[in-house]
Amino acid sequence: MLDAIYWDHYYNAILLFNLLIVIGLFTAMRFCSGIIAHINPSHELLKKDNPAFGISLAAAMFAVAVMLSGTIYGSPENDAFYSIKAVGLFGIIGIALMAMTRIIFDKVTVSTISLRDEIVRGNIAVAIADAGNVLAAAIIIRAIMIWVMVNSVEGIAFLLAGWAISQAVLTAMTLAQLKMFGLLNKGSRLQEELKNGNAALALRFAGQKVGAAFALATAARMVVYEEYEMVSILASWLGASVIVLFAWKALCLAADRIILFRADANREVLAQKNIAVGAVQAIICVAAGLLISSL
Repeated sequence: MLDAIYWDHYYNAILLFNLLIVIGLFTAMRFCSGIIAHINPSHELLKKDNPAFGISLAAAMFAVAVMLSGTIYGSPENDAFYSIKAVGLFGIIGIALMAMTRIIFDKVTVSTISLRDEIVRGNIAVAIADAGNVLAAAIIIRAIMIWVMVNSVEGIAFLLAGWAISQAVLTAMTLAQLKMFGLLNKGSRLQEELKNGNAALALRFAGQKVGAAFALATAARMVVYEEYEMVSILASWLGASVIVLFAWKALCLAADRIILFRADANREVLAQKNIAVGAVQAIICVAAGLLISSL
């Protein structure tokens, strides 16, 4: 039985060092997030018992773990320094990209509200929306890291470009959803609903972000990585991202109509703030993304 298990002391040592680096980056996240946002994590968690901050911090830590799982790799052919350097470098870059994603979400996508102020105020709906955004970013960054898997200037360039394309597509989709929400619900804005604490809508919104991220991550499986064909590969990445996003949306709409047959889901979520319906719609979107990503 033991003969079926691959065991190499040198290879396992590389993985152990990689894991230690990841744990160090993961641990530092708690303190760095508070410093960047000018928030005292201990005060929010232990003094105020702020559930919104707890949701936001927990989601950020889980997102970092998801993203960093894409950096842990090693090969008996690579020396320890090469693998450790790649994990540390890509881990730091990944965390920086996630921070940038949060800034874009705060300043562009939901620019009429302040994520920091609402979370400090204890707004659980905004915290849930923020959680969905950081998890979506982590899923996409992890997929790109696994796709690239090259410790070079070109590999870093592909990582940055792939993230930029995916972020642009995801942001454009979200802005379109906000516009459509306003057209379908006269006198109502999604940002204001979140600010007013509609947790049902926040769940649906977060599920849409995560589901779309799973779908966008499929581009890493559809496009073959080639280090010296950057322009054509990135163009293919963009095309694949748009295609899978439309396929994901169609699957979401079809599943929503079938599973919530004869239910006015929009009224349940907006007027009645039905968390049960919001959660079901969120899972439909996530499940659709997972199904597409498995193809």
